[in-house]
Amino acid sequence: MPVPIWKRISPLYIIAPVVLLAAAALGAYSFRSAGKLAKKSEESLVESNRLLGEQTLERIDNLIVASDRSLFDLVDLEHLHDFARRWADIVRLSPAIEAALILDDKLTIPPGGYVSKKRTSDAEAFRGLFMRKILPDLPLSNLTTDLHKHMHREYEGRDYLISFIKRQRQGRTYYVVLKISIEYLLKELFPQELDILEGKMLFCIRDASGKVIYGQPVEQAGTLLFEKAFPTTLYLWRLQLAPPIAASIAGEERANRRSETLLIGLALAIVLAGVVVLQLASLAERRANRLKSDFISNVSHELKTPLSLIRMFGELMSMGQVRSPEKQKEYADIITREAERLSRLIDNVLDFSRMERGRAAYDFQLGRLDRVVERALDVYRHRVEREGFRLVTKIDTELPEVLIDANAMTLVLLNLLENAVKYGKGEITVYLTQKGAYLRLVVGDQGPGIALEEQRKIFERFYRSVEARATHVRGSGIGLSLVKDIAEAHGGNVSVESSPGRGAAFIVDIPLAADAEVA
Repeated sequence: MPVPIWKRISPLYIIAPVVLLAAAALGAYSFRSAGKLAKKSEESLVESNRLLGEQTLERIDNLIVASDRSLFDLVDLEHLHDFARRWADIVRLSPAIEAALILDDKLTIPPGGYVSKKRTSDAEAFRGLFMRKILPDLPLSNLTTDLHKHMHREYEGRDYLISFIKRQRQGRTYYVVLKISIEYLLKELFPQELDILEGKMLFCIRDASGKVIYGQPVEQAGTLLFEKAFPTTLYLWRLQLAPPIAASIAGEERANRRSETLLIGLALAIVLAGVVVLQLASLAERRANRLKSDFISNVSHELKTPLSLIRMFGELMSMGQVRSPEKQKEYADIITREAERLSRLIDNVLDFSRMERGRAAYDFQLGRLDRVVERALDVYRHRVEREGFRLVTKIDTELPEVLIDANAMTLVLLNLLENAVKYGKGEITVYLTQKGAYLRLVVGDQGPGIALEEQRKIFERFYRSVEARATHVRGSGIGLSLVKDIAEAHGGNVSVESSPGRGAAFIVDIPLAADAEVA
């Protein structure tokens, strides 16, 4: 009965995308939340900055307007001959006013209608400039009575702030025009109103060309910069305000955004790496479970086959159904052979079990590896010949002693010979020689060979190559892993030289005595 697809699919295939999506959603939410919080803080700072700037502009505007209104109210149009005499007292109440002019309905200055704080030459120069250039620009024709207005313009490279109003007296129309002192604004009014912000805010006033005429330049304030022109009086000039930490806030915000992006990316990478590791671990575990299942199935079959044969031929002999001594000897040989096979399999399983638990113990002693190999060949030779193989050996004599466990090295050779008998054909070769600081044991066969990509895997526990599985020969998949563990325990190593269709040669290198002791 086929296994349902939902049982074959690992839960990680469902959990992994969910975890990644959850992590990505959490990261995006955190990023957006941090961004919204930072934006709200910035908006709050911008709003408080805007309110302070608006209040400052309005306060300066109102002071200029109030100063103008005070003087307008003191001008007695019915007694203009007293205007010049009272001028000194009038300007004390309006210190921002530098000069005043009275215009009649014909836009001429009546006697006594012009007064100024400046010396005569400067006063006359302004009067000439006013009549030539400033007066034509004043919007007096459509001016509403008692409506107070300002004109801020540049003449001959200098800024002029002119305040004017239309008045009616005894059926006649008059215009009162005031020149507001720019010098007074820069030296008295601006310091009075702006210097209280020193240390709390960065501020400056720029003219129409962008030149700073008061305060220090406000640089790199970004979105925290407040910039606005004066509403009704000095409308060619604009005030700039920013918190002292505006530049650092902008830099910190960029740095924080980069850090948050990096941290979220790192968190996602860690989650992804964790999911990949779990997935790989799951695949490895499923593969190990599959291999263990194959191992149990193969071992069970290998145990069952010799036991069945031993039982069958033992029963035939015990029931007296063997008619001739030749048959009796044949059955006894079969029982002996299968018992040896069963014994080797059990030894492999027991040794493998000890190695899995980390309890494998070796009895290392100085000995002659050539003698160990010859004894093992004597034990196994009749099995090789009985299976129809020709055994070719080349064992060098007078080899130096090495530090070995004789029983373990016997197991190495028997496992390699068993594989050669299972998968090979024709001829099996066994060589033992010295190769530099190592003794090299080589077992070769004429089997199907091993593909290059599988040559490292065949020494893993439970693994059987594609060619081995294709032969339908039963195997446990632990023989070569035992060979590898024993070789490495001796300070040596095992490798294979093979190509598909050209057999295989398994090479075991065991270090000489001094090297083995160091290892």
